[in-house]
Amino acid sequence: MSQNLRASRELEFVGDANQESNVKGYFAPKQKCVTYDFMELALDDTNKYTPYLDTTSSIALADGGITLTTAATDTKTCSQSQGGIWWYPARNPMVEMTFQIDVITTVAIYAGFTDAVSEASSYLPFSLTTATLADKCTDGAGFLFDTNQTLAYFNIVNTLDGTEAFTQLSSSHVPVAATDITVRVAIDTAGNARYYWNGTECGYKALATTTTVPLVPYFGIRNNSDAAHVATLKRVRLWCDE
Repeated sequence: MSQNLRASRELEFVGDANQESNVKGYFAPKQKCVTYDFMELALDDTNKYTPYLDTTSSIALADGGITLTTAATDTKTCSQSQGGIWWYPARNPMVEMTFQIDVITTVAIYAGFTDAVSEASSYLPFSLTTATLADKCTDGAGFLFDTNQTLAYFNIVNTLDGTEAFTQLSSSHVPVAATDITVRVAIDTAGNARYYWNGTECGYKALATTTTVPLVPYFGIRNNSDAAHVATLKRVRLWCDE
């Protein structure tokens, strides 16, 4: 047997190996790996969470994640980022988020990377009105769903030094109320971004974001009406090179 063990997709432990310790020796990944399962007692900077609330929205721990609840007032925003702004594109960062929303009408969702831990009240890093994309961030890449768009499907979005772009995905890329979605954004050392929807690559953008600008994983929900909306963020996974 060679010095290298390769697994093409998954390494699975079954039988007795799934019921006891199954790795012998020093387990040392070659990448930095961080997972947020939201099992702490509080959501604050002590636990590396940075919630942003307008005056009446809220974030709370929930069974299996955290809930982000917007106020029942038009364009109220509730968002949350993980840790500091240090995920450099030059280190091949990747973020994966699993979440669901209570309803899919009159709402906006952003999940991905951005260059600030929060935006001003009523704003997400990106927004879409009819067919026009607007960005509040200067660099970033992620998934955007905004019912202010003509056709309310998910979009892959990016901004490179303030020059924004989006590609609308197909009608199969829409949220289903109270149903988990897993999205992933992977940025390479050239600043190119690959986008994954429930484990399948769904888009690519060349030169998506500036390689020298540090980013932060960001998730946010905004209501587009006078009705409260709730998103449940269940897990955030992060990887980058050492």
